Amino acid sequence: MKGMLKCTTQNGHTHSLITLYVLHSLHREPKTGYDLLREIEALTGGAWVPSKGTIYPMLRQLADEGIIAPQETGARAKTIYALTEDGEATLSEMKECRHQSRENVRLLRNIHTEIFGEGRASLAERLWEIRECVRGLPEEKQERAAEILVQCKRDLGELEKEEEEEK
Repeated sequence: MKGMLKCTTQNGHTHSLITLYVLHSLHREPKTGYDLLREIEALTGGAWVPSKGTIYPMLRQLADEGIIAPQETGARAKTIYALTEDGEATLSEMKECRHQSRENVRLLRNIHTEIFGEGRASLAERLWEIRECVRGLPEEKQERAAEILVQCKRDLGELEKEEEEEK
C-alpha cells in the first residue's frame, strides 16, 4: 500500500482515488475538466472539490499516458476528454483493487473511531460496519450470519411496532 487513498494494481501501477473516479466518470461519457469538478462537487455535497491545479495536470498526464484522449474542443475552447482502449483496460485493472480500497476505508474508519470514539457512530455507520463484517466472512459462516441478521430484523420490527403503538 502506497497511500490510504491510492490503489496499486497487480501490474504495480499506483493511482489515486481521484484518478480512479475520473476514469470511471469518463467511462460513462466524455467530459471536460470543468464537468468533472462539478460532478465531484455534487457527489461530496460541496464539501470537497479538487482544485483546478489538481484536475487539469492529472488530465494532461492521463492524456500523455494514452489513458484518455482529447476528443474535441467544445464551446468556448473547452477540451472534452474520453477514455481510450488503454484507459478502459486501466479502469478494469483498477476496479479489481476493490478489496484494497475497502480495506483502506476500514483503516480510515479505525482512525476515526480512535479519535471520536465508537459511541458517536451513527446508525448508517453501524450498518456499513455490519455489511463490511459480513463481506469478510468465509462461505461456511454465511448461513449463520444470515440467521443473525434475520433475528436483528425481527428485533428492529418489534421496535417499530412499539413506536406505532405509542402514537
